Amino acid sequence: MHLFAGWWGHQLSTRFAMPPTFSPIVGAQGFQQSNPCVIAIASLLGSLRVFKAAGMMPAIRARSLILTSTLESRLVASKYFVPTSDVGQQYPQPAHGKPGFTIITPSNPEQRGAQLSLLFLPIGSGVMQKIFGRLSDYGVIGDEREPDVIRLAPAPLYNTLKDCEDAARYMEEAFGSLE
Repeated sequence: MHLFAGWWGHQLSTRFAMPPTFSPIVGAQGFQQSNPCVIAIASLLGSLRVFKAAGMMPAIRARSLILTSTLESRLVASKYFVPTSDVGQQYPQPAHGKPGFTIITPSNPEQRGAQLSLLFLPIGSGVMQKIFGRLSDYGVIGDEREPDVIRLAPAPLYNTLKDCEDAARYMEEAFGSLE
């Protein structure tokens, strides 16, 4: 029996790793193609109502721009922030230099989404993992990208300006704990 090679028919455990070979799900679920099940689609109705109440995408995007810009400005003000132009000079080799971070997401809001990717320095030193752990302890939810990047994304439907300010303050405290 031949299963159709598609996203939904690939083993969930390796689906996001996007391996070069297709690993089919055994049984009837392996015949899934590109459509989620009806129950998964029905659950979206509630979220669509929330989007409508928030003013749909123009209002949500406007709020997203404000939140992300606020987070960016607070992070850039950190004494641990290193401008990208200085990264090669201050950190010429992996694992050399004092702990710090730079923002690798474009600063132009039209060239980025709602997230900021932070590269932790020195590269390969384990600073990111320590900071990620401390941020988690403070309740800041980020997205860890090995080996040295954390993505922070203020969500316009439920994050506040204070959340952005707190995240930047907690990052400062996390770096302070390394000293």
